[in-house]
Amino acid sequence: MQWCQRGITGVTELAIYKSESLVGAETGFWSGLRNSETLTDLREGLFRFIALAVAALFVYRGAYHMVIDPGRLNILLLMISDVLTFTWLLLARRPIVRDWSPFTVFISLTAGFGSGFVSLQDGIAIIPLYIAAPLQFLALWLVIWGKMSLGRSFAILPANRGVVTGGAYRFVRHPIYAGYLAGHILFLLSSFSLYNFTVYAIITLFQIHRILREERILALTEEYRDYLGRVRYRLCPGIF
Repeated sequence: MQWCQRGITGVTELAIYKSESLVGAETGFWSGLRNSETLTDLREGLFRFIALAVAALFVYRGAYHMVIDPGRLNILLLMISDVLTFTWLLLARRPIVRDWSPFTVFISLTAGFGSGFVSLQDGIAIIPLYIAAPLQFLALWLVIWGKMSLGRSFAILPANRGVVTGGAYRFVRHPIYAGYLAGHILFLLSSFSLYNFTVYAIITLFQIHRILREERILALTEEYRDYLGRVRYRLCPGIF
């Protein structure tokens, strides 16, 4: 009788031990998956795929309008800007810190690729295209200069991929955003509509939120705090 009781007790303890081992292994597996680089890479890949889809749709729309009217240089410059944005996004290195909060993701995607919602129909030319297009080209070169200065530290979401203080960043903290803003204003002035004004107003507001979030993340480093003391203005010297 005692032998049977000991046998039953041993079997019970063995079953409990196996059950606890399986639970521990499962917990460790899912915990490791949540914290693994694989999940981070999948999330990063999905984000870049969405960016590609939005950029491709905008370029397709732009190409369609360029075929109809090859003289619409303002559209061509917008297309080049979007293609460059996606190219730099593909080449970007893995961030040290990134803000993945849903609200920030929504704001950043809208600010980064909101131009995909811009109407490319002919609008009211507040300033003629032959004046707006060369200035828009200069704004595009400011964007390119900023991205070349930034290198692989480019990001859509607020992130820390390393602090960059040289090149275009010697003059304003966010030269790429400054170039975007100038290009948007010039396109709007060359093809104005209330709809496009609303879209660009929303993009600009979201862009400012994105700038503030990005600076908050970067300011966690002493190097960037020193940079803030040297370069006072974010987009335009003497104004903002």
